[in-house]
Amino acid sequence: MATKGPSFRYGNTNGSKGSGEATKHTNFAWAKDFNKSSLEKHFSDHGSDFNSNNKEDYKSSAIRFANTVDRKNNISFVDKSGTTYKYNNNTNTLCLIDKNGYIITYYKPKGGRQYYEKVKRENKK
Repeated sequence: MATKGPSFRYGNTNGSKGSGEATKHTNFAWAKDFNKSSLEKHFSDHGSDFNSNNKEDYKSSAIRFANTVDRKNNISFVDKSGTTYKYNNNTNTLCLIDKNGYIITYYKPKGGRQYYEKVKRENKK
């Protein structure tokens, strides 16, 4: 059985020529991994938000969320440093992905959409 390569990943397709390309709306083609130096802390702080049994479950959930294209429920913006903030209205989930495609954090913010809009105002380009 052949393995799936990057062309089969859930990439950003909104406004791009094909899947897996950065656009003006997101600054990464697809999330590659969780930042290894902060995974343990973020799992400890936020793993229970997603009923994650271990840090691998948490990391997998974060990568899946970051790479899922859901134009109906997800909104996002890119800040001055190139970090993408991706938020899902239905699940109250926020994920930050750096400009190189590494997840910085993944959590359910207190304050929901209002929190996301506040962060957006404070960090918009």
